Amino acid sequence: MERVEKGLVVGVVETLRTRGGLTDEEIFQLIAPRRTLSRRESLGQSLSRDEADKAVRIARVTARAQQAFSGKPEYAADWLRSPKSALGERTPMQALKSESGALAVEELLVGIEHGLFG
Repeated sequence: MERVEKGLVVGVVETLRTRGGLTDEEIFQLIAPRRTLSRRESLGQSLSRDEADKAVRIARVTARAQQAFSGKPEYAADWLRSPKSALGERTPMQALKSESGALAVEELLVGIEHGLFG
């Protein structure tokens, strides 16, 4: 928690891109605009507390999705980008814009882990 409050390095975004399979568009919509991230990177600045919170949220949920789908990133990626009726026909990725949305996605993943479908 202390690490997030002090701000994470911008390199975390690249890790989300490679390990979490996020696209540039998703990163710019869910964490910070392109200009902001580029500026932080060029100036050697850390992510703001809010941006760091968003990055941690996304990492937490994408890791949980990969776990729910037995470590098969392609299944998790497809699931995260497919609309769900339980989310009001939004995709889980779209729901990650807020913590309450992320919690709803995690509830669906718990259901999948326990043999229910989400």
